[in-house]
Amino acid sequence: MSVIRYIVFALATALLNSCGLSLALEEEIYDAPDYTSLDSWASHPEFADYSDSSLAFQRANQFDVPVFFVYPTVYFPKKGGTWSADISDPEYQAAVITPIKYQAPAFNVAGPVFTPFYRQAAYQVYNIAPNPTTARAYRMAYEDVKAAFDQFLLEIGPGTPFVLAGHSQGTDHLEQLINSYLTESQLERLVVAYLIGMPVDQCKIAIPICETETQTGCFCSWRTYAEGARITNTVDEKCIGVTNPITWNTTKKAAIEAQNLGALVRYDDPVIPSLTGARIDHGVVFVERPHFPGSWVIRTKNYHRGDINLYFASIQENLRRRLLLYLREHPEAAL
Repeated sequence: MSVIRYIVFALATALLNSCGLSLALEEEIYDAPDYTSLDSWASHPEFADYSDSSLAFQRANQFDVPVFFVYPTVYFPKKGGTWSADISDPEYQAAVITPIKYQAPAFNVAGPVFTPFYRQAAYQVYNIAPNPTTARAYRMAYEDVKAAFDQFLLEIGPGTPFVLAGHSQGTDHLEQLINSYLTESQLERLVVAYLIGMPVDQCKIAIPICETETQTGCFCSWRTYAEGARITNTVDEKCIGVTNPITWNTTKKAAIEAQNLGALVRYDDPVIPSLTGARIDHGVVFVERPHFPGSWVIRTKNYHRGDINLYFASIQENLRRRLLLYLREHPEAAL
């Protein structure tokens, strides 16, 4: 499924959900994944997958620094489905391939990408008032991510630096992991966290926001909207951490299109340079409407599905620069 087809599918599903046509879901508790088994991983260095792809201008695994990637919401159950995904369901596993193919390679310049299948909460949790059922579904998803992270740490070994990357629901779970689970020594090993697609509360998170393009031990975050979009924030705007994904600072000075190294629209096509600029305001990043073959299908001003793809090559280069500085300042980590 291409990025464009995925956007169309997600928008159609969201429309059905907003009309109340697929909110009648069942609560079912599936067995927790066993992360000692490769069957519980969507990407892993012990088997070949799309996260290994060398895309844009960067080759994969330039530093042998592992990445723990948590994918966005891909679980859109129909009426009669369940609030939590079954990781053994072939349809769910197939849906996970899209972010593994189009998002995970943005971070693989660092090293191998570990992506756990997790009992993801259904998309519908975002459409209704929070209640005990939706809270349990979200908590179950987080507990899986936490268990997978424990196994990730075991496999990469003590002292190894790592990168965290997530989008949408994945970002929520990583933010909680950082705030309530990672130890001080583990945070010292964190090169950078890309917490994309959700408002991250920088007034509460345990690490600072990245203020410069080479700062480490910090987080980058943004949500992308078309110019003119109306923004409603669930976090106090003064506390929303926003990084410009082109200039990698937090100022409101706009980045122009020419500074964008390249957007990934189709997997087999070259990235498209200078597709959009970016400017920070109201707790989000605003861009002019991008124009590329097939962009006519995008009818929304919320570019959430393109949060990573619009800045794909810029993310790769930024991660490369942060790692160069981190390994220079931590020579023991390069041994």
